[in-house]
Amino acid sequence: MVKEQATQRQKILILAAIPHGLRLDKEIREVEECIRRAVRRDMFDVDIRTAVRPQDIRRAIAEEKPQIVHFCGHGLEDGSLLLEDDGGQNKAVPPEGLTSLFELHADYVNCVLLNACHSVKSAEAISQHINYAIGMNQQIHDKSAIQFAQGFYDGLGYATSEIKNVFPRAFQEGLVAIKLENLSQAEIPVIKTKINIAQPQKPQEISSMDAISLIIAALGAGALAATKDTAGTAVKDAYQALKTLIKKKFSEQGKEDDSNIIDKNEKKLDSEAFKALLKEELINLGVDKDAEIIKLAQELLKQEKPEEFKAGKYNTQIAGDFKGVQGDVSGGTINQTIS
Repeated sequence: MVKEQATQRQKILILAAIPHGLRLDKEIREVEECIRRAVRRDMFDVDIRTAVRPQDIRRAIAEEKPQIVHFCGHGLEDGSLLLEDDGGQNKAVPPEGLTSLFELHADYVNCVLLNACHSVKSAEAISQHINYAIGMNQQIHDKSAIQFAQGFYDGLGYATSEIKNVFPRAFQEGLVAIKLENLSQAEIPVIKTKINIAQPQKPQEISSMDAISLIIAALGAGALAATKDTAGTAVKDAYQALKTLIKKKFSEQGKEDDSNIIDKNEKKLDSEAFKALLKEELINLGVDKDAEIIKLAQELLKQEKPEEFKAGKYNTQIAGDFKGVQGDVSGGTINQTIS
């Protein structure tokens, strides 16, 4: 569950390591300036540590207990972050080490931003324990990294009543900041979310992660099929029916203004950032508890992707009877039948 801290001050811990020509001082200044300009600026405290060694990071996080950790520096192609050792020389910290570190601090860290080249592997590893982790999938230029940080913290400081969506929204602001500068590197930042990671299941519960992923996969397949003349009527009808049921969920919760989120963003259904936003919305709507929606999503995928469906790719994790859906546990993957 995303930690909701709308009324609490948020501490941002900035960790800077080994400049080597990187304009880290400018990045730090931009972050501080964005926070000063923010509508909710009184909600943030910023603490900065420079020339950090592995033990400095470990101690800083334990001492400050930040909600947001921002690393700026070098990253290696294997996903490691480049820090310093006691002698001031390069010291690589692998994704596995970072995973273990943030596992210890998952109670209060909400988001980790690794503003360094090739850092997506570390972000993915960290997202096993932290709600949101952002990394770069290749080398990123200094100017692009700075523009992303500026946009991200602008977005973080905007007033919003939806604290659960603040990090995906801020991530989108960072991408827009890169695009507006025409820097052609907006595909490099990647956001990873904890809700992508499987969790142990309790009896009589359906895994919201697996069900939501199934539904979003069906929406993506349906949106793609709708653009093709060769797509069958049954697939298109199933796609429309699935969207109608989801819109009904929005209406039932008094969120009519948000009911067209899928129609307005059909071209973004393959975007990790949009999928993260959509997952949060669908979980809050409770669609993972709606057997009719799950059944329709599976039927759509069965028609549009029959080979993958037959191979069991779209099985959902279900234990016990659940509103017309039966299934039984078989290790990490659970086969189901829909009645």
